[in-house]
Amino acid sequence: MKIIDETLLTQVADEAKKSPRLRMNYNFHQSLQDKCHRFLNALEPGTFIHVHHHPDKDETFVILKGKVRVSTYNDQGAVAASCVISPDSGTYGVDIPKNVWHGLECLEPSVLLECKAGPFVEHEVDGILELKDGKDIYLAGGCFWGTEHYFKQIEGVVETSVGFANGHTASPTYKEVYTDTTGYAETVHVKYDPDVVSLEFLLQMFFKAIDPTSLNKQGHDEGTRYRTGIYYTNAEDLPTIEKVFAEVQKEYKDPLCVEKLPLQNYYSAEEYHQDYLDKNPTGYCHLPESLFEFARQAKEKK
Repeated sequence: MKIIDETLLTQVADEAKKSPRLRMNYNFHQSLQDKCHRFLNALEPGTFIHVHHHPDKDETFVILKGKVRVSTYNDQGAVAASCVISPDSGTYGVDIPKNVWHGLECLEPSVLLECKAGPFVEHEVDGILELKDGKDIYLAGGCFWGTEHYFKQIEGVVETSVGFANGHTASPTYKEVYTDTTGYAETVHVKYDPDVVSLEFLLQMFFKAIDPTSLNKQGHDEGTRYRTGIYYTNAEDLPTIEKVFAEVQKEYKDPLCVEKLPLQNYYSAEEYHQDYLDKNPTGYCHLPESLFEFARQAKEKK
C-alpha cells in the first residue's frame, strides 16, 4: 500500500478529465488537485487488502485504472457479495455501507481511490487498512473446476479463485479461451498461509493431481487451455519451483511438459466458474473423488 507519487497523480488527474462519467459521478479531478483524497496503489495482481468495517461511516472505492474485485463478508467470514470494478467495464466505483467487513483483490495492476464520509474527505488510516499476510501461486492443472476444488482441501490454503493466465488478449471470456486462440491456460490462483503450508508442499501436491508428461491434455480435456504450468509472481519462489521440478523429473523417463514461468497476466473467470464444484457437487470433474480426500488428509511434515 503506497501513497501515489506526484507524477502518477498527475497522470491520473489528466485521465480523469477525459471521462465525462467520472466528472459527473465523482468530480474527482478537482479533488485530485485539492489533494483531499486517499490512494491505494496495488502494484501487483493478486494483492489483497483486508479492510476493517468502519462503525459509523460509509465507504466508497473508485477505480482509476486496472481491475479490482470488491467483496463484502458476513460475520462468519463468508463472502456475502462480490463485484468487479474496472474502467474498461464502465463500473468505476462501489459504495459500501458502514459496519460491513470487506476486502479488495487486485486482479490487474491497479490504482484505487478510497474515501469516507462524503467525496474525498481525508480520514484516519491507522487501524482501518492493513495488508493481509500470505503468499500466492498460480497453478494450471487442466480443467480449473477440479483443480480449484483439490487445492481448497489442503490445510493452509486460505483462498482460491479460477481464471486465465499468460495469454495475449485483454479481458478474455471463457468462451474466447475455449477456442484455444487466446493463448491462455485455465489457472487456479492459490493464496496460502506460509506459516501453515509451504510452497514446496503445495507444488508436490500439484504434481500428484496432474500427468506432468502430457502436453495440452489432462484427463479427457484437451487443448492448449488445458496445459499445465506453474506461474509465479515472486522470483524468490523460483529456486523452490526448480527443486520440486528436479525431484519430479527423476520419477519420469519422458521430460516434463509443465511450464514454469513468471505470471505475465491473469484474468478472473466468470462467477459461474468460481467454486464450481461447491455449487455443483455432481458436476463434471476430471479428478477422482479419492484425490480430494487425499488432499484433505495430507499433512506437511515439519
